[in-house]
Amino acid sequence: MRLAFVLVIGAAVALSAQALATTPPEIFFPAVKVLPRQDRTAHGSLYPSIVTRSPAFCWELDLFTRRQPLYGYLRRVGSGRVVAQLYLGNNQIPPQPWRGSSHYSGCDAMSRADERAFLRRPRLYYLDIRTRRATHAAIARPRGPRLHL
Repeated sequence: MRLAFVLVIGAAVALSAQALATTPPEIFFPAVKVLPRQDRTAHGSLYPSIVTRSPAFCWELDLFTRRQPLYGYLRRVGSGRVVAQLYLGNNQIPPQPWRGSSHYSGCDAMSRADERAFLRRPRLYYLDIRTRRATHAAIARPRGPRLHL
């Protein structure tokens, strides 16, 4: 009886280790365009990815706007709930004048439930960009295949 129990536990551990080994550490999604909302000059490209080991939304963002962007928010469609927050403000001392464009990258933690939902249906989320003058300056909608990991 004990031997059977040990064999079952060993098999379960081996299967879970194999599942962890087959899941890629970072999943990249296709690049999407940043589209203008309240800032009609806003445009750019978003390169999203999800880190699976410790759930996080990562991004590379090329952005052109009239005013300095402050934040980007990954939101859930429908509720508008913030899933991840991107700081896009000026972190230089002394502050530099806004040139009209910049490149950003980084990661922010997200819940495991949001990670799974994003992997299954990335269109359930959108990136909302805020500037000093516009609360919803620009928007980007991630897309890609439904992944079942």
